[in-house]
Amino acid sequence: MKAVGPINPEWPVWYDPAAVLGSAVRYVASLSPKFNWVGIYVLRGSSLHLGPFIGTPSEHKVIRVGQGVCGTAVAENADQNVPDVRARDNYLACSLETRSELVILIRDLKGKVIGQFDIDSHVINAFGPDDVVQVRKIAQELGELWPE
Repeated sequence: MKAVGPINPEWPVWYDPAAVLGSAVRYVASLSPKFNWVGIYVLRGSSLHLGPFIGTPSEHKVIRVGQGVCGTAVAENADQNVPDVRARDNYLACSLETRSELVILIRDLKGKVIGQFDIDSHVINAFGPDDVVQVRKIAQELGELWPE
């Protein structure tokens, strides 16, 4: 095990400096049994690249900005809470069981989008206001601690 130095008491409870993105994904996945797939996409240029995730492997390892719910979030500079993905024309199906999707943007300290949490559920209208608030809080913390 690699030593990383002293633990800062101001770090969020989920934060592991040896695996920043992975620890954030694990924590978000633990928030609700309705979260069937949780991952982070990292924005590189005009594409989102799949980072750590929990759930069934996705064929969507790279998504162009503007494509699908994830790409739309970046293109519109806005989080996306889709109660029923079957109602979206541009939905990229990662799983036939997915019924709702929540995408929360991750921004750096200057407010620039650097990535996003992507959460899928097998339940229609799975993501309520409390879920959005919780994931946004973690996204904000992660943006402040984002590894270079």
